[in-house]
Amino acid sequence: MSKKIIIKIGLWIGGIVIASELVLRFVLGFCNAPLYIADPDFEYVYAPNQYRYRFRNVVKTNAFSMRSEPINTADTTVVLLIGDSVVNGGNLSDHDGLASTILERKLSKHYAQTVRVLNITAGSWGPDNVFAFLKKKGFFGADLVCLVTSSHDAYDNMTHQPIVGININYPEKQYKIALYELYDRYWWMVGVNAENLLGPITQYAPQDMVVKLGTTFNVGFQQLTDTTRAMHIPFVMYLHPETSEIKAGRYDKQGKEIIAFAKKNHIPLMQELALNPDLAMYREYDTVHYNEHGQAFMARQLFPIFKQYLDQYFHARTHRPQSTVGAL
Repeated sequence: MSKKIIIKIGLWIGGIVIASELVLRFVLGFCNAPLYIADPDFEYVYAPNQYRYRFRNVVKTNAFSMRSEPINTADTTVVLLIGDSVVNGGNLSDHDGLASTILERKLSKHYAQTVRVLNITAGSWGPDNVFAFLKKKGFFGADLVCLVTSSHDAYDNMTHQPIVGININYPEKQYKIALYELYDRYWWMVGVNAENLLGPITQYAPQDMVVKLGTTFNVGFQQLTDTTRAMHIPFVMYLHPETSEIKAGRYDKQGKEIIAFAKKNHIPLMQELALNPDLAMYREYDTVHYNEHGQAFMARQLFPIFKQYLDQYFHARTHRPQSTVGAL
């Protein structure tokens, strides 16, 4: 083989490598994953103040690590939408397609004033993670709190095992080379669909799931119940089914325990399974996470519930007794 041919082959291979690196970086958002920080109280959360473009989706976090726009002093009406990756969405949900974003815009338009729906979530958080976060950071002047939960949360207790920077799905720093990130994190997925090498990666990226097998019912359910009640903040729950429960037509044993808890504690509970959810609203190869249609579905179901409580809130605020002249 002549030197000229070797040079041409080298240039051809080099061009493919450079083009692949650029496509991975600027089209699919490699080397731009949302990063995490560890916390001694609630284990982990997205790092604050991020703007990431990942798998053609925008992932934003504010100063409090929420998947929400920045908080400001004008936020006088606040709903907390709390939970795990079902609400968080992860890399595969665009900021504008999140149920929290849809609800915030729809409620603000309905009431002709700003209504914040703050997305306080992280992958594999249980209710105890959420409560620990709120205990540390505060309830942000909440006028309503909604916990989105699933059957697997019943015993999903914190373990405080280090995962940030250790578990590959919870990075604390970026890869420097996109091709290496593809190999290190996602190459095993190529076999899912040999006809499309990148499709499986963008459809079935790791869901930031951590298995936490507890032996006691998650204390966060009671902590959230007792604290919101003491603070006179309405608290509601939304029970999201896994695909196996949709196929079976009923919640599993752990889901039934959550239902029993809500009934015992007089907590309004929306059972999504009764709303006839469609498997097409779930991501391909996934058992629990919504696609964009599922996020919109959840927003549609929660809107009338939120409106019911916010109508009462606005009515009470408008019809407060007026102070008499000269009263202190």
